[in-house]
Amino acid sequence: MTKWVLVCEVCGNERILDVGYNLREFQRVYIYCRRCGENRAHKVVGTLEERGGAAAPPGSAKA
Repeated sequence: MTKWVLVCEVCGNERILDVGYNLREFQRVYIYCRRCGENRAHKVVGTLEERGGAAAPPGSAKA
């Protein structure tokens, strides 16, 4: 499974999504945003490995 880094297009909240398919095929994915409290568009930034394995903790904003 691949861990993908996603960013909410509304509030900028960054999260990790662990799925078994390639999200590069999508410009955005609509999933629930914990900060907004609604289903929102999230931009696919890349994989966690591409970012050096470090990402913001779940539920925190990108600094």
